[in-house]
Amino acid sequence: MNKMNDQNIKPEKIEIQGWTFRISRPAELPEPTIPLLLLHGHLGNENVMWTLAKPIPQGTLIIAPRAPMKMGVDQYSWHEISPQWPSLETYQTLGDELLEAVRAWMNREGFTISQFDIMGFSQGGVMAYALAILYSELVRKVAVLASFIPQSWMKEGDRVSLAHQVFFIAHGMKDDIVPIDKARHAAEWLEKKNAQVTFCQADTGHRISADCFNSLEKFFSNDR
Repeated sequence: MNKMNDQNIKPEKIEIQGWTFRISRPAELPEPTIPLLLLHGHLGNENVMWTLAKPIPQGTLIIAPRAPMKMGVDQYSWHEISPQWPSLETYQTLGDELLEAVRAWMNREGFTISQFDIMGFSQGGVMAYALAILYSELVRKVAVLASFIPQSWMKEGDRVSLAHQVFFIAHGMKDDIVPIDKARHAAEWLEKKNAQVTFCQADTGHRISADCFNSLEKFFSNDR
Protein backbone atom coordinates (compact mmCIF):
# COMPACT_ATOMS: atom_id res chain seq x y z
CA MET A 1 0.00 0.00 0.00
CA ASN A 2 1.46 3.35 -1.02
CA LYS A 3 1.43 6.04 1.61
CA MET A 4 1.45 9.79 1.46
CA ASN A 5 4.68 11.78 1.44
CA ASP A 6 5.57 15.45 1.48
CA GLN A 7 5.20 15.77 -2.28
CA ASN A 8 1.77 14.15 -2.26
CA ILE A 9 0.34 16.39 0.45
CA LYS A 10 -0.85 19.61 -1.15
CA PRO A 11 -3.83 20.62 0.97
CA GLU A 12 -6.05 23.38 -0.38
CA LYS A 13 -7.46 26.04 1.92
CA ILE A 14 -11.25 26.23 1.75
CA GLU A 15 -13.79 28.38 3.61
CA ILE A 16 -17.33 27.04 3.97
CA GLN A 17 -20.16 27.93 6.32
CA GLY A 18 -17.83 29.81 8.65
CA TRP A 19 -15.31 26.95 8.89
CA THR A 20 -11.76 26.95 7.55
CA PHE A 21 -10.40 23.69 6.17
CA ARG A 22 -7.28 22.35 4.54
CA ILE A 23 -8.30 19.56 2.17
CA SER A 24 -6.11 17.07 0.33
CA ARG A 25 -8.21 15.66 -2.48
CA PRO A 26 -6.92 12.82 -4.69
CA ALA A 27 -7.46 13.00 -8.42
CA GLU A 28 -9.86 10.06 -8.24
CA LEU A 29 -12.20 9.10 -5.43
CA PRO A 30 -14.53 6.13 -4.99
CA GLU A 31 -18.24 6.83 -4.70
CA PRO A 32 -19.30 6.84 -1.95
CA THR A 33 -16.05 7.83 -0.30
CA ILE A 34 -14.69 7.61 3.25
CA PRO A 35 -12.89 10.86 4.14
CA LEU A 36 -10.45 11.20 7.02
CA LEU A 37 -10.91 14.10 9.44
CA LEU A 38 -7.67 15.44 10.98
CA LEU A 39 -8.45 17.16 14.28
CA HIS A 40 -5.75 19.34 15.84
CA GLY A 41 -5.22 19.95 19.53
CA HIS A 42 -5.53 23.02 21.75
CA LEU A 43 -3.70 26.04 20.24
CA GLY A 44 -3.25 24.25 16.93
CA ASN A 45 -4.76 24.99 13.53
CA GLU A 46 -5.66 23.33 10.24
CA ASN A 47 -1.99 23.17 9.18
CA VAL A 48 -0.37 21.32 12.08
CA MET A 49 -1.62 17.75 11.63
CA TRP A 50 -0.25 17.02 8.16
CA THR A 51 2.96 15.40 9.39
CA LEU A 52 0.76 12.79 11.04
CA ALA A 53 -0.96 12.22 7.70
CA LYS A 54 2.18 10.71 6.16
CA PRO A 55 1.12 7.10 6.92
CA ILE A 56 -2.30 7.60 5.32
CA PRO A 57 -2.76 5.60 2.09
CA GLN A 58 -2.75 7.46 -1.19
CA GLY A 59 -6.23 7.99 -2.56
CA THR A 60 -7.64 9.14 0.78
CA LEU A 61 -9.64 12.36 0.96
CA ILE A 62 -8.20 14.18 4.00
CA ILE A 63 -10.06 17.08 5.62
CA ALA A 64 -8.38 19.16 8.35
CA PRO A 65 -10.72 21.69 10.00
CA ARG A 66 -9.63 24.68 12.02
CA ALA A 67 -11.24 24.67 15.47
CA PRO A 68 -13.72 27.55 15.85
CA MET A 69 -12.37 29.45 18.88
CA LYS A 70 -9.46 31.82 18.25
CA MET A 71 -6.98 31.89 21.15
CA GLY A 72 -4.04 33.78 19.63
CA VAL A 73 -2.15 34.29 16.38
CA ASP A 74 -2.77 31.11 14.36
CA GLN A 75 -3.90 29.39 17.57
CA TYR A 76 -7.35 27.84 17.95
CA SER A 77 -9.26 25.68 20.37
CA TRP A 78 -12.40 23.58 20.16
CA HIS A 79 -13.77 25.36 23.23
CA GLU A 80 -12.76 27.48 26.20
CA ILE A 81 -10.55 25.85 28.79
CA SER A 82 -12.13 25.61 32.25
CA PRO A 83 -11.86 23.32 35.30
CA GLN A 84 -15.05 21.54 34.23
CA TRP A 85 -14.74 19.77 30.88
CA PRO A 86 -17.61 20.66 28.49
CA SER A 87 -20.53 18.28 28.29
CA LEU A 88 -21.12 15.88 25.45
CA GLU A 89 -24.03 18.13 24.50
CA THR A 90 -21.58 20.98 23.85
CA TYR A 91 -19.65 18.71 21.53
CA GLN A 92 -22.93 17.73 19.86
CA THR A 93 -23.32 21.35 18.74
CA LEU A 94 -19.72 21.45 17.50
CA GLY A 95 -20.11 18.12 15.72
CA ASP A 96 -23.36 19.11 14.02
CA GLU A 97 -21.83 22.31 12.68
CA LEU A 98 -18.62 20.64 11.55
CA LEU A 99 -20.31 17.76 9.77
CA GLU A 100 -22.84 20.09 8.15
CA ALA A 101 -19.96 22.10 6.66
CA VAL A 102 -18.18 18.93 5.50
CA ARG A 103 -21.37 17.61 3.89
CA ALA A 104 -22.02 20.96 2.21
CA TRP A 105 -18.57 20.91 0.62
CA MET A 106 -18.87 17.29 -0.46
CA ASN A 107 -22.34 17.86 -1.93
CA ARG A 108 -21.00 20.85 -3.82
CA GLU A 109 -18.22 18.68 -5.21
CA GLY A 110 -20.71 16.01 -6.25
CA PHE A 111 -20.01 13.07 -3.95
CA THR A 112 -21.44 11.76 -0.72
CA ILE A 113 -20.16 10.36 2.57
CA SER A 114 -20.98 6.80 3.52
CA GLN A 115 -18.80 6.84 6.64
CA PHE A 116 -15.75 8.74 7.79
CA ASP A 117 -12.54 8.03 9.67
CA ILE A 118 -10.99 10.36 12.26
CA MET A 119 -7.58 11.12 13.68
CA GLY A 120 -7.26 13.53 16.59
CA PHE A 121 -4.45 14.72 18.83
CA SER A 122 -4.95 15.78 22.47
CA GLN A 123 -8.00 18.09 22.57
CA GLY A 124 -8.66 17.02 18.98
CA GLY A 125 -8.65 13.45 20.27
CA VAL A 126 -11.44 14.35 22.70
CA MET A 127 -13.34 15.75 19.71
CA ALA A 128 -12.67 12.49 17.86
CA TYR A 129 -14.11 10.49 20.76
CA ALA A 130 -17.16 12.78 20.83
CA LEU A 131 -17.85 12.24 17.13
CA ALA A 132 -17.45 8.48 17.55
CA ILE A 133 -19.98 8.44 20.40
CA LEU A 134 -22.46 10.92 18.96
CA TYR A 135 -22.40 9.71 15.34
CA SER A 136 -21.65 6.05 15.93
CA GLU A 137 -23.30 4.91 12.69
CA LEU A 138 -21.18 7.28 10.58
CA VAL A 139 -17.79 6.72 12.18
CA ARG A 140 -15.64 3.77 11.12
CA LYS A 141 -12.01 4.08 12.28
CA VAL A 142 -10.75 6.42 14.99
CA ALA A 143 -7.10 7.13 15.83
CA VAL A 144 -6.67 9.01 19.10
CA LEU A 145 -3.25 10.34 20.06
CA ALA A 146 -2.42 11.55 23.59
CA SER A 147 -6.02 12.08 24.66
CA PHE A 148 -8.87 10.82 26.85
CA ILE A 149 -12.65 10.50 27.28
CA PRO A 150 -14.11 12.78 29.98
CA GLN A 151 -15.52 10.74 32.84
CA SER A 152 -18.98 12.33 32.60
CA TRP A 153 -19.27 11.31 28.94
CA MET A 154 -19.01 7.65 29.82
CA LYS A 155 -22.29 7.91 31.69
CA GLU A 156 -23.90 10.03 28.95
CA GLY A 157 -22.84 7.52 26.28
CA ASP A 158 -23.72 4.46 28.30
CA ARG A 159 -26.44 3.28 25.90
CA VAL A 160 -24.44 3.82 22.73
CA SER A 161 -23.18 0.75 20.86
CA LEU A 162 -19.73 1.04 19.30
CA ALA A 163 -19.60 -2.56 18.14
CA HIS A 164 -18.71 -1.73 14.52
CA GLN A 165 -16.03 0.85 15.34
CA VAL A 166 -12.27 0.34 15.39
CA PHE A 167 -9.98 2.47 17.58
CA PHE A 168 -6.22 3.03 17.66
CA ILE A 169 -5.01 4.71 20.84
CA ALA A 170 -1.42 5.93 21.15
CA HIS A 171 -0.14 7.40 24.40
CA GLY A 172 3.13 8.23 26.11
CA MET A 173 3.89 6.75 29.52
CA LYS A 174 5.61 10.02 30.46
CA ASP A 175 2.74 12.24 29.33
CA ASP A 176 2.41 14.92 32.04
CA ILE A 177 -0.48 16.70 30.30
CA VAL A 178 -2.82 13.73 29.90
CA PRO A 179 -1.75 10.88 32.24
CA ILE A 180 -1.68 7.50 30.53
CA ASP A 181 -4.18 6.08 33.02
CA LYS A 182 -6.83 8.26 31.40
CA ALA A 183 -6.07 6.70 28.01
CA ARG A 184 -6.21 3.21 29.50
CA HIS A 185 -9.55 4.02 31.12
CA ALA A 186 -10.88 5.16 27.75
CA ALA A 187 -9.71 1.92 26.11
CA GLU A 188 -11.41 -0.16 28.81
CA TRP A 189 -14.68 1.72 28.37
CA LEU A 190 -14.58 1.35 24.57
CA GLU A 191 -14.00 -2.39 24.88
CA LYS A 192 -17.00 -2.63 27.19
CA LYS A 193 -18.98 -0.94 24.40
CA ASN A 194 -17.79 -3.78 22.12
CA ALA A 195 -15.44 -1.62 20.06
CA GLN A 196 -12.20 -3.08 18.71
CA VAL A 197 -9.27 -1.31 20.36
CA THR A 198 -5.53 -1.31 19.62
CA PHE A 199 -3.49 0.35 22.36
CA CYS A 200 0.06 1.54 21.68
CA GLN A 201 2.11 2.94 24.54
CA ALA A 202 5.68 4.16 24.53
CA ASP A 203 8.28 5.78 26.79
CA THR A 204 7.47 9.31 25.57
CA GLY A 205 5.66 12.45 26.69
CA HIS A 206 2.71 14.25 25.09
CA ARG A 207 3.37 13.08 21.54
CA ILE A 208 3.34 9.96 19.37
CA SER A 209 6.40 7.68 19.35
CA ALA A 210 8.08 6.27 16.24
CA ASP A 211 6.79 2.76 16.99
CA CYS A 212 3.22 3.94 17.46
CA PHE A 213 3.56 6.05 14.32
CA ASN A 214 4.47 2.90 12.36
CA SER A 215 1.49 1.09 13.88
CA LEU A 216 -0.70 3.98 12.81
CA GLU A 217 0.27 3.27 9.21
CA LYS A 218 -0.88 -0.34 9.54
CA PHE A 219 -4.12 0.77 11.17
CA PHE A 220 -5.14 3.00 8.28
CA SER A 221 -3.73 0.78 5.52
CA ASN A 222 -6.25 -1.99 6.20
CA ASP A 223 -9.59 -1.75 4.36
CA ARG A 224 -8.57 1.24 2.27
